[in-house]
Amino acid sequence: MFVVGSWEQKEITSRDGHMKLETQVFFASIDQRSERAAGESACTALVAVIADWFQNYHDFMPLKSQFDGLIREGSSEWRNLRDYETCRNRFPDGHFDLETVLEAKIRPLSVVPGKSFIGFFHPEGMDEERFEFLRGSMSFDNIWDEISGSEHKCLSNGGPHVFIVSWNDHFFILKVESDCYYIIDTLGERLHEGCNQAYILKFDSNTVIHKTKSVPQSSNDKKSTGGWKTVAQLLERNKKPPKEVNSREGDSIEEQEEEVVCRGKEACKEYIKSFLAAIPIRELQADIMKNNIAFSPHQRLQIEFHYTQLLRPCLSTTPAVEATMAAADTLALAINEIST
Repeated sequence: MFVVGSWEQKEITSRDGHMKLETQVFFASIDQRSERAAGESACTALVAVIADWFQNYHDFMPLKSQFDGLIREGSSEWRNLRDYETCRNRFPDGHFDLETVLEAKIRPLSVVPGKSFIGFFHPEGMDEERFEFLRGSMSFDNIWDEISGSEHKCLSNGGPHVFIVSWNDHFFILKVESDCYYIIDTLGERLHEGCNQAYILKFDSNTVIHKTKSVPQSSNDKKSTGGWKTVAQLLERNKKPPKEVNSREGDSIEEQEEEVVCRGKEACKEYIKSFLAAIPIRELQADIMKNNIAFSPHQRLQIEFHYTQLLRPCLSTTPAVEATMAAADTLALAINEIST
């Protein structure tokens, strides 16, 4: 079905309950795990397909039907790659690295190393000796300064900058425009617990992130599993006095004091740090303090921004487009023969 879709104003609470994001979100009908996509571990192929689309259509955002179609196409490309024995042997879980997907040329897309960045989140308040491996490395803040400092080039070169971001064993898209940032993610659960729709987050002049001083137990906290509840969070919760209840109305009248952390497009940076990375980093800090590290900690701190561009300045073609073009060529030849 042809569906245009629309941007929705949403309020999203971080998993630890300390931050709230108010911004516009555009949802697909499905995400990569949906039955109609069947791309459970397809995020690497999906970002290649979506980045290619943005490179071809600089001034547009996909309609809902197009977003759904890109998710299905990327998932299909991923399943095709899994049919190759070499890929299966190298990646038994089907979670391909970006190099493998680009070499397969599922889309005419490439990464520009000179405009790409690899760095690390630098945990605050930790013993520097425990993080000696981070000394001299590029931090996430340094990377963001480079990305935000290049915004003026978006207008001069005729299009936005499209980055494939790799963080915490997952890939998503960052689209940088002169006055706006977009995060495009094909896994709904990355937005909040229970979400099963891919989404696009818009960070513009209307975006606000609040820090909640008094943190109630949210529905997300009640449902969260897999280590989302931290010891610090539970201790903080236990220290709170009981809520005052208005006996006449039965509603909580506890006032939550909120302060604005940031406004505008730079809220995108804070979203990545405080919504996506905050809990994994705190869990890593706790593991290091307990000397409970199962693998190299840099794997949990590393973040990569791969600057993308087309291999050739023309639209990529899908089998459906190729069939349409072939039919048009045949029709043109027939008309030419009739006219002559």
